[in-house]
Amino acid sequence: MSLPSTIQFSVEIPVYPERVYRAWLDGYEHSRFTGKKAEIEPRPAGLFTSLDKSVSGRLLRLVPHTLIEQTWQVHDLPLGEDSRIILRLQPTCIGCELSLFHYGVPYSLNTMMLSWWETNYLRPLRLYFEELIGDYVADMGDG
Repeated sequence: MSLPSTIQFSVEIPVYPERVYRAWLDGYEHSRFTGKKAEIEPRPAGLFTSLDKSVSGRLLRLVPHTLIEQTWQVHDLPLGEDSRIILRLQPTCIGCELSLFHYGVPYSLNTMMLSWWETNYLRPLRLYFEELIGDYVADMGDG
């Protein structure tokens, strides 16, 4: 196994941070945007599974509408015990910027994990909210 590294990326989402925060922590809505079953205990130390139980972990830290920290295991990938993610949500003039940091990723998996995140989370999340709001912009009441 190669040395652990951190991958990070940011994406604009066309809704307020509160909506993204809620969607990430609500099992029903998480299932809707990923298209696969999620079960989430939305509290510190709460357990979660997502993507039909192919991902699991524990919520470590929650700062309402701003930050989510979780342990993160993808069951068919050798991420290691220290794999965790931090999501930071910052308001912008068009909604929010979601910055995701994934710690403990073996360096040899960096490129593959960036693609995994884009396919399984970033693109579906962005499309989910774009479809929900249609032609409305974030400051017209989507929050």
